[in-house]
Amino acid sequence: MDPKLERPGELDEWEMCWYRERLDDPALLDACVVVVIEESRYLAVPVGGKRRGGYILLDDTNHLEQLRDALKDRDGFPSVRVRWSRHPDVCHSIAWGDPHPRTTDQNKVLEFYGFDLDAVERAWKEENENV
Repeated sequence: MDPKLERPGELDEWEMCWYRERLDDPALLDACVVVVIEESRYLAVPVGGKRRGGYILLDDTNHLEQLRDALKDRDGFPSVRVRWSRHPDVCHSIAWGDPHPRTTDQNKVLEFYGFDLDAVERAWKEENENV
């Protein structure tokens, strides 16, 4: 079955909310798409503003190339590629935009993906305050 592109809907609201609370530029969500392959839904947030790259983790190798092809040549999704995992316990991914930064500085990685550091810290505290 060929992948289908959709606008995010009710089924995607949890993930949309997660990004909305953390992105430096939540308006990027206006241009995001959901790739539907069989029963699976993959939310793809484009690059733009401070967001220089994006990715989706997949453990279903049958969907990798379909997802890549669905995003290829779309505005906001430059250089779409498969990143094969070298370790059996780590998922493969579809990535777009600039290459992932080679750094151990987590703040630089978060900024590369367009996240607001204060918003990420705030969300982390809220998620862990009752743990």
